[in-house]
Amino acid sequence: MTSSKSTKRALISSALAILVCVAMLIGTTFAWFTDTASTGVNKIQAGNLDIEVEYRTSSDEDWKTLDNATDLFGAEGTLFEPGHTRVVELRITNAGNLALKYKIGMNVVSETAGTNKAGNPYKLSDYLKVATTGIQQYNPADQISSLMERLIFQKGDFGMWTARNFANFELEYASNGNVHALQPGAAQILGIKVYMPETVGNEANAISAEKAAFINFGLNVVATQYTTESDSYGTQYDKDATYPVIVSNQQQANDAITNATDKKVNISIAPGQTITLDNGIAHEGDKSRDITFSGDGSQTVDVITNAISAEGGQLNYQRGSSFTFENLTIQAGEGNFDGIVCDEVTYKNCIINGKLTLYGKATFINCTFENTMANQYSIWTWGGTDVKFEGCTFNTNGKAILLYGQATESKPTNLVVNNCIFNDRNNGSAGKAAIEIGNDYNATYTLTVNSATVNGFAAGKNTNSTMWANKNSMDAAHLTVTIDGSKVQ
Repeated sequence: MTSSKSTKRALISSALAILVCVAMLIGTTFAWFTDTASTGVNKIQAGNLDIEVEYRTSSDEDWKTLDNATDLFGAEGTLFEPGHTRVVELRITNAGNLALKYKIGMNVVSETAGTNKAGNPYKLSDYLKVATTGIQQYNPADQISSLMERLIFQKGDFGMWTARNFANFELEYASNGNVHALQPGAAQILGIKVYMPETVGNEANAISAEKAAFINFGLNVVATQYTTESDSYGTQYDKDATYPVIVSNQQQANDAITNATDKKVNISIAPGQTITLDNGIAHEGDKSRDITFSGDGSQTVDVITNAISAEGGQLNYQRGSSFTFENLTIQAGEGNFDGIVCDEVTYKNCIINGKLTLYGKATFINCTFENTMANQYSIWTWGGTDVKFEGCTFNTNGKAILLYGQATESKPTNLVVNNCIFNDRNNGSAGKAAIEIGNDYNATYTLTVNSATVNGFAAGKNTNSTMWANKNSMDAAHLTVTIDGSKVQ
């Protein structure tokens, strides 16, 4: 009996022990051999493509920046005759951190034909030549470079000058037909001279001073990426990088777009020039392009003058194409519907005069809107879908942005305004808020505003806010408004 009780107690104790072990296992994890390894902090940095070009016209001069120089081959009024020569030395430096390739070329801005002694018309560009030296690595302490610099300004050719035609002069940094990369921090020098050969006769001798030919031109250096830096698949991801095309007049701009062998076109406009975006030049199908116009701030692109009248406005039809405008003045329109009908447009560091009506996706970065019209907005979103303003300034007479159009619930207009300044010169006399919102088409909108500054505008209808107005009393199902992270409708 005693033995039986002891056995029962032992069995009960064992069962309890098993239950305790199970409970412990449920609350713990199994132990395995382990080890860990982790990286340090990783940094990804964007590359920078930056070329610096300097010049001088004698070996004892200081280097001067090429930008906007007008005295490379003589000051205004310099007269070319047989034997007359002007020499310039260029120093080209890779001031960025990416390898690049570059080209140098003459760009004829305008040319006026003259009349020679025989009474026949002639063009000066037909009788001028360009000669260049080879391109040498630049190092002030390097005797070869120093000798090269001295030779550039000595009379004579010393076997180092290669004559080229003036009108189509173009030179790429290469040897034996192979393009070479200019590495970050490296520099080259070369000499360029413009001259009238001594063999030219009376065919280029004007019959009078009033009948003399003349030419306006620029010397341009363009650069693009080159195949040196490696990624996981090698060094060839830059092999298709193309040079920007420099244009000085309307025909050159049109040719750059229509003759492009690639769908992506980079057009650099010569300083001080005005170019018009012709209607339909990049309109759908084979004409469609991804076009970038860029400048240094002194150029203008007129996007309306050559548009066509339609739908109550001047519409520039470029469906299928995307446009980027950088460092330019944009001449917009004056009417309600005036604008570019395209898939996407981006404006960077631009001054925009007049009124733009939007069609498709639109982005404005660091732009200034100069609207002096008494009764027009700077921007009407009308056909816009995703519209964004980053760091922009609106100088107006009381009307800045009109959020109004044919958006739908499935395709609403999304307007984002970040870090923008709105100025009303007339201190609210127009009775408008900075962003007016209207709806006659059962449209659907979202408005997001962050860190905006509003000066002079009136309090808006239904909002009592100088930032925005709900002029047609849209409900929350059709209008969502978020200001500085807080949903206000």
